[in-house]
Amino acid sequence: MEDLAELRELAMAVTKAAEAVSVVKRKAARHVIRGEAPKLQRVIMAVEVGGRRLELTDKQVAALLALKGSGGAEVLNTIARLTGLNSKLGLGLATQLKEMDLVTLVETPQRRIVLLTRLGWEAAEKAEKILSTRA
Repeated sequence: MEDLAELRELAMAVTKAAEAVSVVKRKAARHVIRGEAPKLQRVIMAVEVGGRRLELTDKQVAALLALKGSGGAEVLNTIARLTGLNSKLGLGLATQLKEMDLVTLVETPQRRIVLLTRLGWEAAEKAEKILSTRA
């Protein structure tokens, strides 16, 4: 008798899973992406910091300047929004900057905080100087 109850429970679970897959397939079939594909980031300047030459993209420079303007710390979602990226791409950008030792990422239960390092602050100042001479 217990085996029969277990089989019924299993059959119901399989039926629900099949219904869920069907719903996801219908939604995926209606999903159409419009517009242009995102463009690759392009290097707009090189800066010498900490004995290294770093080539920075437009998004990286924008993030560094946003961080500098906010005193060196900002929520990741704000950085993403200010640079025209969604949260996932913003995290990728922050990860690039972290790998370059320009920022530190601090995770809290509610959000991720991006902090400029000493090297990041120096890179932001040099980028700001380069941009001001171009204008």
